Amino acid sequence: MLVLIVLLLMFVPFIPSNAVRLSILENGHPIAAILSGPEKLPKSEVRYYSGNKSGIYYRVNVIFSTDSADTSVVAAYPTSNKGLFRYRATPESAVGT
Repeated sequence: MLVLIVLLLMFVPFIPSNAVRLSILENGHPIAAILSGPEKLPKSEVRYYSGNKSGIYYRVNVIFSTDSADTSVVAAYPTSNKGLFRYRATPESAVGT
């Protein structure tokens, strides 16, 4: 029961890394979402990726497929919601690929 609760809490986007995991899960990759191990990208590397540069960019350990391409970078953006769903995340692709 405890393991199930911990797994569910990994996908509630109250912190940016959980929003990243939820985004990977929403793209149909449950194993990649669990094994993702998101780690923040340095600001110097953010310019190489599409999307709004105000987000928090994360590199994930597992490359996963989206509708447009394979990616290993997901950006998390704060929402106006003050509840458990404080962040939303979207996969980003490298500019020029």
